[in-house]
Amino acid sequence: DLMTSSDSLTDRRAYLAVLAKIRDAVPTLIHLLGDNRWYVVRNAIDLLGEMRAAEAENALLDVVTHREERVRRSAATALARLGTLRSIQAVEKMATDAVPEVRTHAVQGLGSVKSPRAVSVLGRALDHETDPEVQAVILAALGRQATDEAIARLTKAAEPDGRLFKRKPTALRIAAVQALVEANTPAALVALRRFANDREREVRVAAARAVKPKEG
Repeated sequence: DLMTSSDSLTDRRAYLAVLAKIRDAVPTLIHLLGDNRWYVVRNAIDLLGEMRAAEAENALLDVVTHREERVRRSAATALARLGTLRSIQAVEKMATDAVPEVRTHAVQGLGSVKSPRAVSVLGRALDHETDPEVQAVILAALGRQATDEAIARLTKAAEPDGRLFKRKPTALRIAAVQALVEANTPAALVALRRFANDREREVRVAAARAVKPKEG
């Protein structure tokens, strides 16, 4: 009650920090997911996610279609933190939300889950995504996964299309190169060496920064 009624951001943060450490608050937080005030619901979701409260899974699954996008964004993050199969499946569906910011939170959540399934879902999301900012987040998430499949997807994304009038945006290719740098695996380094000789200067520079220090 103090948190929701406070006008001070500092006080609200203090209340949030304390609540996150009180396991006895979980039933109350679950109850608040049905509140009519979207910001109360969002705060409760954030706390349940921070606490990784597995007992709140069913209630959190009920708010993934909430009318307020800020609630859905928090739900994607909280469910990813739970990391259960049902939670991750829900986050996967949220990666197709109509709102780019919700998709961003969903793919960021998937990127934090080390799983071959997550890599496959991220790859499919990349195939259908049209928003450049969300595309960059997907590529970064693949870089954090750093599996062989993820490196293959990033390498493909960093390559020039090669077809007339179908050139990939340079920003997309650079984001893929930066994700390969983040992955920092032997396979990623092999790809980066190749892109260090790319025809596009920006791509070449982004790859060379990662390769040159390693090659002395």
